[in-house]
Amino acid sequence: MSLTSVVCKLLESVIRDQILYYLSKSVFTTEQHGFVKGRSCLTSLLEVLELWTRRMDEGYGLDVIYLDYRKAFDTVPHQRLLTRLRMVGITGNLLAWIKDFLYNRLMRVIVKGECSSWSQVWSGILQGSVLGPLFFLIFVNDLPNWITTNITRKFSKADKPAR
Repeated sequence: MSLTSVVCKLLESVIRDQILYYLSKSVFTTEQHGFVKGRSCLTSLLEVLELWTRRMDEGYGLDVIYLDYRKAFDTVPHQRLLTRLRMVGITGNLLAWIKDFLYNRLMRVIVKGECSSWSQVWSGILQGSVLGPLFFLIFVNDLPNWITTNITRKFSKADKPAR
């Protein structure tokens, strides 16, 4: 988990809201249900259940594949994330701020009061940050374009839905 100050979390909230407003108008796919206003795990399940039922009523077979993103959150390379942000139109000072936010981070592990040495963090989206879930959403947003089906749905689980 990333520990950030209250001031940092407040600034992240302002930035997140502005990015969400921009992306919800033009970038997020209709298959995205996590962190998007008016969509949730429930809307994802209802839509896919309707599609599956219709297909089965028409006599088609059905294959279901679930992907678990749990560890993927920790392995997103910062440079690829910045490239994706550029691709969706986030540039200039905002992109520079995000780069500074991601880079030059250190981590250590504490077990039973014993601390490891500090290590540089080269990848991973900051869990515990306000912007982390949004960055992951942007990173995986075009996954349905790589899967040849019309029943793809995405829900990235988070503690708090987008506003």
